[in-house]
Amino acid sequence: MKINLRKAEETDKKDILRIADELYLDIPDFVWNKDEFVSRQIENGGYYIGEVGGEPAGIISLRQRRKKMYVETLAVAKKYRNNGIGSELIKFAKNYTKERGLSILLACSFYEYELLNFYLGQGFSLLKNPGIYNGRKYHCFEMKVN
Repeated sequence: MKINLRKAEETDKKDILRIADELYLDIPDFVWNKDEFVSRQIENGGYYIGEVGGEPAGIISLRQRRKKMYVETLAVAKKYRNNGIGSELIKFAKNYTKERGLSILLACSFYEYELLNFYLGQGFSLLKNPGIYNGRKYHCFEMKVN
């Protein structure tokens, strides 16, 4: 499926929040679908939206910490799942990381999302120790990009 990926603007926030709401887990301080979090990521220039035929299909936000790039948010709208959108977003993240002169891309995913095979299939390695956010475990992944 052909995706047009572009930097998100404040006017995209409603669409981003709609897609991010599909990520929601009932965890205290779950921030990834909150207005303030999304606004801050857009302001920092690290939020991108993928469109199919002009319709928002997927979102990704990236943030550099120290000398590594982190996938802060990655979500594909339910109707577009299993069409390669997530893979295109990861491909973008790899290029984004390289363009900034970095060689490590990290991502995390709560166990409930059941995306272990997706991330491994994208070339990530599963880190040994899981993370825990307010009592919920998540997988930690790392990839070297060249």
